[in-house]
Amino acid sequence: MDEDAPPGYVPIMDRRQWLRTFAVFSAPIIGIALVTAGLAVPTVLLFRTDATTLDRWSKIGEALSPIGVFFSGVAFIGIALTLFLQGRELRNQREELTIAREEQQRSSEIALRELHTGLIRMAIDDPELRQVWPQMSSGAGVTKKDHYCNLILNLQKVAYETRTIELAELRGALSHLMESRDIYLFWQKVRAVRVQVTQGDEGEDFFTAEVDRAFAQAAPPAPRGLLSRLRDAVGR
Repeated sequence: MDEDAPPGYVPIMDRRQWLRTFAVFSAPIIGIALVTAGLAVPTVLLFRTDATTLDRWSKIGEALSPIGVFFSGVAFIGIALTLFLQGRELRNQREELTIAREEQQRSSEIALRELHTGLIRMAIDDPELRQVWPQMSSGAGVTKKDHYCNLILNLQKVAYETRTIELAELRGALSHLMESRDIYLFWQKVRAVRVQVTQGDEGEDFFTAEVDRAFAQAAPPAPRGLLSRLRDAVGR
């Protein structure tokens, strides 16, 4: 509740929910009370009045029978309305539980990705730890750039899964990233291994397909000159 609200103030949504809950639970009680009264009153009159009075009440009852039919119809409508409201309330509760379960699952996935990111950062900072990771392809060692490219692509995946960006924005970002020589070559090396590791996971398969789509549309980088290769060798 808002701290600035006056004392006794109840939000409109809370009041509506309270009234709906009150109607759902009070309708059966009122219906039972009316049925009980309808059975008790004639029984009491039957044992406490004489034949003449009973005959008079019988004629009055026949005259008022349409009113009884009317109230019976109203009671039937009330019961049907109660069942309808209860069903809708149960559906709303199921939807809320589904949303909460999805949010919990998404939070768990984000926590796991944060742990994965931490492990990659450790490998980037420590060459000895970097040697623990398996080769991305035959004869190709894992470099700092490879781990960094992996972090960049994982960032796009997390942003899409948390609905920070839409599909069109994801595709635009991947197309832009594939203009980087290092990211292009990184995906060229790891694609086959990535498919084997994540095969069967719907989310991973979808993201792999999107990266492949951007990879196929990108122009292959031109071969690097001797000076650039020497500079990379010195850097490693």
